[in-house]
Amino acid sequence: MTPPEVFSLREDGTKPDTAGWTVRVVPNKYPAFCKDPADCNQPTPAVVRFGPYTSMPAAGTHEVLITPHHDRPLGHLSSAEFEALLNAYKHRYVEHSADDSHKYILVMTNHGREAGASLDHPHSQLFAIPMVPAAVQAELDGARKHLKHKKQCVFCEMLEHEIADATRLVAESRHFVAFCPYASRSPFETWVMPKAHSAYFEQTGPEELQDLAQILRHTLGRLSGGLQDPPYNFYLHTGPTNNGVGSFYHWHIEILPKLAIQAGFELGTGVMINVATPEDAAAFLRED
Repeated sequence: MTPPEVFSLREDGTKPDTAGWTVRVVPNKYPAFCKDPADCNQPTPAVVRFGPYTSMPAAGTHEVLITPHHDRPLGHLSSAEFEALLNAYKHRYVEHSADDSHKYILVMTNHGREAGASLDHPHSQLFAIPMVPAAVQAELDGARKHLKHKKQCVFCEMLEHEIADATRLVAESRHFVAFCPYASRSPFETWVMPKAHSAYFEQTGPEELQDLAQILRHTLGRLSGGLQDPPYNFYLHTGPTNNGVGSFYHWHIEILPKLAIQAGFELGTGVMINVATPEDAAAFLRED
C-alpha cells in the first residue's frame, strides 16, 4: 500500500519492503511538494512576481515515517520504538539538509481527524522545502533580537525561569524539560526543549535521543490518558539548514492538542483565548 521505502530501521538480514522493520520511510503518495522543480513547470524553485504578489513553485520533498503498530500512537510506543523513530527523524534531517535546495525541514505528526490525520495508522511526515516559513522566520527574528538586547538566548532564559518557577513544568529529565508555555495558544499546549543550548535537532547525540524518547513518550502518554486520547499536532522546530543561527536559536518540540476552536475573534485578531491556564494544565498532567 506504500511506495518503496527510501530508508528503514530493520532487523539484520531483512530486505527493503519486507517484514522485520521498526520504522519505514517512504515518499508520500500524494505529496504537497514536487520532488523535481521541473514537475512544477519551472526548472528551479525561484520566486516569481506577479503585480503586487510573489509566489514560488511548490518544489520540495514530502516523506512519511511509519511506525509498526496500527493501534499504538506515539504516546503508547515503547521507549525503544520511540527512540528508533527519533533516530529516523535525525537520519532524514541529515540526509535532506545536504541538499542545497532545502532551506528548511519540518517533521510533524497529525494525530486524530480533527488534527488533520487522513490515515488511522500512526505516522509522522517530513517536509523539506526551499524557503524558511514565515512563522519560523518570525521565531528566528524574535530570538535574534532578544540576544542582541539581553545577551542571552531567549529559550535558555525561558528554561531557566520555568525550572525555577516549576508551576508550568510537566516533566524534567537529565537533558530535557517538558512544560506548558507561559502564553499558551491553546489548552494543554506543551513544549519539550533540551536543557543544553543547541540550534539543530540533527546534532543531538545518542544519549540525548534516548532521554528525549522517554520524556516525549511520558508527555504524550499523559496527554492521551488524562484527556481521553485528544487529537493533537506535534512538530519539531529546528534551525534552518546551513543558516548559522547557533548563537541565538534553540530547537524544541511543540505539542498542540485540539481541544478548542479558533473562532471569529481569534481569526480576526490573532489573539488566542485559552480557557485553561498553563499552570492548571501542567498541574493536571503532573498528577499520578
